[in-house]
Amino acid sequence: MNIIILTKYDRVDETTYTISDNRANHIIKILKPDIGDILEIGLLNDSIGKAEIIEIDKNSVKLKVKAMSKLEDGKTQIDIICALPRPQTLKKVLNTVATMGVTNLYLIRSEKVEKSYFHSPLLEEKNYTKYLLEGLSQGKRVNIPQVSIHEKFKPFFENNILQTDDNTAKLLAHPNEESFLNNKMMNGKNKIVIAIGPEGGWNDFEINFMVEKGFEKYKLSQNILRVETAVTAALAQVELISWKQ
Repeated sequence: MNIIILTKYDRVDETTYTISDNRANHIIKILKPDIGDILEIGLLNDSIGKAEIIEIDKNSVKLKVKAMSKLEDGKTQIDIICALPRPQTLKKVLNTVATMGVTNLYLIRSEKVEKSYFHSPLLEEKNYTKYLLEGLSQGKRVNIPQVSIHEKFKPFFENNILQTDDNTAKLLAHPNEESFLNNKMMNGKNKIVIAIGPEGGWNDFEINFMVEKGFEKYKLSQNILRVETAVTAALAQVELISWKQ
């Protein structure tokens, strides 16, 4: 953990928080601090700063928040559309999108997505949030991605859930394209939406449908990637080009 994420459920009073889960275990067993030591912390969806350890026992840590400051949002909002992967893969995707500052993660149906995936307990907010929080801790971020699940392919795009406009670049990662991501595709736009397919790829109908909706196809890699690797690669490429613009 690069920062300890604190939530409203940890709050004792205005400046005091107590944690007694894996975060406390990390502090006690890995950091092995003393009373009075200072840790980097983040208040979920709020600010980042430091806190002093004021109590430690076998299973919990009490922290007193010190100086805090708001994080500046990135100049580009990035959303991910991902064909719902198997649960073990989804855990990695959740961690990655939080680490790398994604705003929205849309999990959608594709023909090659197993129907049983939509019945996984992992899709309950109380179960997937821990993986987002772990990602925030890794990336030193505090704004948690919003996750939504959509069991029908066409209605997801037709009901304007994405809320795109002329300042949105819509990108479709597709292994059979010749062109890689470039400045022209993003064109200085302040919102990027990237569609990542299932392990077996999008089918022809799905690809053509997204292209009709304004998505531009590009080659993500010369290699065939696993979903979690494709998400990481796509976000890293967008981040690199955004820095250069």
